[in-house]
Amino acid sequence: MSDPVRIVVVTPVRNEAWILERFLSVTSRCADHIIIADQRSTDDSRAICSKYPKVTVIDNPTDDFNERDRQLLLLRHARALVPPPRVILALDADEILAANAPDTASWRTMLAARPGTIVCFERVDLYETPDQCMRHDRLTPLGYVDDGVEHAPRDMHSVRVPIPAYARRLLLDDIAVLHYSALRPTALAAKLRWYSVIENVRGTCPWVFKRRLRYAMHVDFTGAGRLVPSPVDWFRGWEDAGIDMRTVVQEQYHWYDFEVLRYFKEHGARKFWLDDIWGFDWEACRLYAKGQDISGVPDAPVEVPPGALVFAMRVLSVLHRIQRRVRHRLTGRSGPRFA
Repeated sequence: MSDPVRIVVVTPVRNEAWILERFLSVTSRCADHIIIADQRSTDDSRAICSKYPKVTVIDNPTDDFNERDRQLLLLRHARALVPPPRVILALDADEILAANAPDTASWRTMLAARPGTIVCFERVDLYETPDQCMRHDRLTPLGYVDDGVEHAPRDMHSVRVPIPAYARRLLLDDIAVLHYSALRPTALAAKLRWYSVIENVRGTCPWVFKRRLRYAMHVDFTGAGRLVPSPVDWFRGWEDAGIDMRTVVQEQYHWYDFEVLRYFKEHGARKFWLDDIWGFDWEACRLYAKGQDISGVPDAPVEVPPGALVFAMRVLSVLHRIQRRVRHRLTGRSGPRFA
């Protein structure tokens, strides 16, 4: 008799206490093992993890953002801790499996799939309220029926699971992963500003207008999907089990903001004058951080760009977005996607 297939969820965490209780309460009901790579969280993330017996916490000891290293770290520990056969699901802490997912025929199909299968789910963005969402016309590879193949991720915006050329793709369009990020618009904006600053420093997206388009919060990114009511079945089973699926904590400042301030101190704020990050009061944030004894932030006031420069960059960004849209229509290509 063959061994049962084990579901292993691998998740990177850095200061995710706002959602982690919900994520672990749900995921513990779907997975056999949960591996958390904690990157020096300063909130209650570790204490929350300690309450769940299926969770193994490993250290991601770096201060730098690097998706490649953390994905390889998680994959290596998943393979070392959980013997095959196994399905690896790579979920962020703000991605919650819908309550009806384990009861679908697709879930059973995933468990019966042969090793070397990429598993794709619908990743929906809850938008403004859990009762509505953006649904997309594509499925996202978030799982892999593991055969031990090497993973080759990128440093940023990487596919989370191995994608070998020989792999079969299993498209499970009746399983939804609920993404909570857009329910916290200030946190999402802070994260995108942080991404823009990182790519500026690393030179991974050197053309400033591409960077501004990629991380622009003023763009209506609902154009990347269809805004529809959220099915009640996504929540009902978990809520019947006593899990709060709707409360979302809002905060004024986020750890992403303090990381950007550290970049200002290291490189000088002028390096980032052309980035789309100046619709935010960095000086008020700096003063708050100082009041909280947060280390590494500038001692002197943030040197903001002239208002004329900010305005000119916004106008040029609009023109760039228009010409890009026209070019896509003329060439038959799809427009930019904001996933």
